[in-house]
Formats: sequence, C-alpha cells, structure tokens
Amino acid sequence: MSMTAGASGPRPPHDEEMAAAARRQSKRRQHWLTEGEPSIARFVGQIGVLGWIVVAPILIGLFAGRWLDHRFGTGIFWSAPLLLVGVVIGSFSAWKWIKRQ
Repeated sequence: MSMTAGASGPRPPHDEEMAAAARRQSKRRQHWLTEGEPSIARFVGQIGVLGWIVVAPILIGLFAGRWLDHRFGTGIFWSAPLLLVGVVIGSFSAWKWIKRQ
C-alpha cells in the first residue's frame, strides 16, 4: 500500500521540518508587519549585549586565573586554562543568546 498526498498517516520527517520552517517564517513576517524595522539603537544595543556576553566570562576566567597564580606562585598555570574556559563559556553563551533572538 503506497502513501498518496491525500492519505492520512504519519508524515515523513522532511515534511515536518518544512512545515516548521514555514511556520517560523510566517511568524517572523507577522512580527515584522506589526513591529516594523528595528531601530539602529536596538542593533547597537544588541551588539553591546553580545559583546559583554562574550567578554565577561573571559575576564572572569582571566582574573580568577591570575589570582590563583599569584596566590600559589604558579606563573600562568591557572591563567591560561581559565582563560580558555572563559572563551568557551562566552562563545557558548553568545551562541545560545543569538539562537533566542
């Protein structure tokens, strides 16, 4: 028994993805029609927020690493890894924030 366009039954996953994409696009268009074009100030604000989302964990990791290195006299033993942890956390946070926008 073959599935036809009018047959009721489970839809292939590709159809579900297409339907979800169409719903998202329709929702974005409706939002744009009701809200209009975002202002330049909003774009600048979003860039500032995104910058702090990335920079804050990096600075926290760096300062924590420098404090630990100073306290234990370990050179850059803690600074480098905590800086990298801050970069990873900041990048992940920025990615999540962008996905929500």
